[in-house]
Amino acid sequence: MTDTPEQLPLVRDPSWQLCLLALSIFVLVTLSLEAFVVTDPEVTRVLQVIDLLVCIVFFSDFAHLLARAPDRWAYFRTWGWLDLISAIPIIDPLRWGRLARVARIVRILRAVKSLRVLGESVRASPFETLSVMTFLIVFFSFAIAASMILGFERGLGSPITTAGDALWWALLAILNARSGMVSPVSPEGILATVYLNKVGLLIFAFINGSVVAWLVSARRSIAVSDDSKDG
Repeated sequence: MTDTPEQLPLVRDPSWQLCLLALSIFVLVTLSLEAFVVTDPEVTRVLQVIDLLVCIVFFSDFAHLLARAPDRWAYFRTWGWLDLISAIPIIDPLRWGRLARVARIVRILRAVKSLRVLGESVRASPFETLSVMTFLIVFFSFAIAASMILGFERGLGSPITTAGDALWWALLAILNARSGMVSPVSPEGILATVYLNKVGLLIFAFINGSVVAWLVSARRSIAVSDDSKDG
């Protein structure tokens, strides 16, 4: 007999667990690149800022799990201390603690004995799934573009020369801002700007869709309430 999502409390939020798994794998890959491939100190600074942003997400997840745990001490002495360590930025040996986070999330996901059940769990909360997917697309696009733009622009007399320039360019490109925008000069940089502009439109579409869905839901609730009163 197949277990249902209700019988598997550890997979209470499968979309969020998949988000954490994707972030964990991403930061482990960037940590490996930073340690063995990247030689430009400015690119390293970009990766460290991105790592800090991920650490904020990890720490919020740790705080949430600690607050919701039936036995906080049991959670902390088993996986909690590893979750806390993996949320500490910059210190390289501690950052490898994210391997433990990946192992824990995979262990949680394996509690679902069928991919069909996992799919049903995700489909049961379409808004949460859409929110997670939008966040991951935006974050990965921002992180990868900001990390690569310095390599694209190097030696071309570009105004993008530091980690701050790269991060600021990526943020403004996603926001489709024109004021204060620094423009890349390389073909790859121009294409990256166009891509980030499109990603920014995805954010606005998601926000608009969420507002419309909320208004429709509120209107239906009001209509149902009025019908109940008339009945």
